[in-house]
Parts: sequence; structure tokens; C-alpha cells
Amino acid sequence: MNHGPRPARLLPWASPEGKPCYLLTDGDGPLSRIADVVETTHLGMAEDLLDHAAALLADTRTTPE
Repeated sequence: MNHGPRPARLLPWASPEGKPCYLLTDGDGPLSRIADVVETTHLGMAEDLLDHAAALLADTRTTPE
């Protein structure tokens, strides 16, 4: 059942020219699955970085430098 057009999905990578890439899909194609994996990887890496930053901020031996 079609409920109208779906919004364009901003992909988690840029074109070779550095422009944003968008995908028009039903959300279940191979490119959507690749984008899901890349987004999950990016979010996991961001979480790790935030955990590392929190640990640094909590350490009284950490200097501003």
C-alpha cells in the first residue's frame, strides 16, 4: 500500500564533489541497508568518542592542553 511519497533520505556520505547525497526509496533496498550500516557505525564511533571525552573530563590529572 502506497501512502504517498517518502521524504528523501540524507545519506551518511557525500558525493565526490563534497555535496550531500540523498536517496529516494521505500527504505528496504541494498543502498538503504548499506546506509543503515554506515550510520550505525558512525553512531557507535561517536558514542565511543563521547565516552572517552567524559573519562578525560572526569580525570583530575587532565590538563586543558
